[in-house]
Amino acid sequence: MNELRKMFLVLTGICLLSAFSLTALNRGLADQIGRQKRDNVQLPSAREILSDAPADFGRDYFEMEIDDTPQGFFPLVSDGRCRALVLETSGEGGYAGSVKVMTGIDLERGTVIGVRVTESGETPGIGSRAADPGYLKTYRDRSLDGTNFSLRAAGGDIEAVTGATRTSTAVADGVRRAVELVRAHREDIVKQAAR
Repeated sequence: MNELRKMFLVLTGICLLSAFSLTALNRGLADQIGRQKRDNVQLPSAREILSDAPADFGRDYFEMEIDDTPQGFFPLVSDGRCRALVLETSGEGGYAGSVKVMTGIDLERGTVIGVRVTESGETPGIGSRAADPGYLKTYRDRSLDGTNFSLRAAGGDIEAVTGATRTSTAVADGVRRAVELVRAHREDIVKQAAR
């Protein structure tokens, strides 16, 4: 019985040491993982949305706390004014969970410039059709103030992809969150971007 207790304690110690080590490693790499995601996923999507942005577009990226949550922005600044920006939000309601969406907003015209899906666990070939650039054109030039960014089936202005209603719901929710965030905090965002 003593041998069994000793083995149990040794295995417990090894498991605890492994868990603490992996937690520390994950925390230590979190900043680097965040930078890699920003540079290799978000920035290319932002460049697709703002296709006429200058080559150094990503250097003005900044984060700010909004409602106790860090939020990143890719602003398009010219002549000391923030003319447009791109931000990533998470839309709820997808078949496999949330869907991360990059939304470009023209601050001067008050419209959506474009949308790209950056992260999704949706079913390839079915739900993933809601991430197709052809479908995402649905959001282009939509007014921030005059558009209900939810699906028509829910009383909104956005048409769903046939067979991918739940994914379309998540994409629309992500765009809606981006629009609401910019409308509610526009002044602070513009001030931070113009620095």
